[in-house]
Amino acid sequence: MALTASIYGGGPFYPGENSALPTIKKSDFTTVVCWALHVRPNGDLAYNDTLIVTSGSYVGDHSWGQQLAEVKEGGSVNRILFSIGGWETNDFYHIMTLLNTQGDGPTSILYRNFQALLEAIPAIDGIDYDDEGNYNINTITRLSRMLATIGYKQITFCPYTNSAFWINCLVLLEKTNPGLVTGFNLQCYAGGAGNIGYVKQGWIDPLQKAMGSNFDAAGFIDPGLWCKHGDNCTQGMDPKQIKSQFTKWKKDKIQGGFIWLYDDIEKCGNDPQAYANAILSGLK
Repeated sequence: MALTASIYGGGPFYPGENSALPTIKKSDFTTVVCWALHVRPNGDLAYNDTLIVTSGSYVGDHSWGQQLAEVKEGGSVNRILFSIGGWETNDFYHIMTLLNTQGDGPTSILYRNFQALLEAIPAIDGIDYDDEGNYNINTITRLSRMLATIGYKQITFCPYTNSAFWINCLVLLEKTNPGLVTGFNLQCYAGGAGNIGYVKQGWIDPLQKAMGSNFDAAGFIDPGLWCKHGDNCTQGMDPKQIKSQFTKWKKDKIQGGFIWLYDDIEKCGNDPQAYANAILSGLK
């Protein structure tokens, strides 16, 4: 299996004169995760604070679909995900309420809006779940099956805690939609900082036990680290530190990882390619 390196990014991954999409195309990152997609109480989809889908129609920047398609042409990027949620967001509560009141069929607003998003941006390969509060297994499984029906090819989970919950979601989805969930983007920073020395014991081993001996649990877990950030960019990790950590994870047979967050790489004036190579060279 080829080694992978993913990058989460917010505003710089949206079209505009300061768009980072041309830069990220040639960065050596293999996956771009556009963060964050928010689901409002009425089912509207917003990219951060920008409304992009309402009432079954895409109303975002109409060049975004073509720009994201071009990111996957001739560069290092071969996968694009949109991530829902984040810390202290209510997206998964809103999704739960909408599923319970309208269902998940073609007439529901969630179905129509996610369908409109994929029609406008067919370069999207899948949806990433950054649920840090709701933890409702029925919501995760119903949403995933609905997205698969619409045509999204992949689901990834982005946990920082509650491994049993996420593993249970995977087990259930494997029964109805085998192969739909393609990995866990495991947060090893902020609230998930304790995962740094606990990836094998806390995540790989229980995942292996739940999925059986033929499953590549280590290849399913992509740990993530936070680049340099904060006041004067004194917090977080530089590429050398990140390479060192991924070199340690190599013994656990980890095959990919991610960097949080492109916006911080840009703010601190650092080189995204150096961060991508820190993951890839650390695991090589």
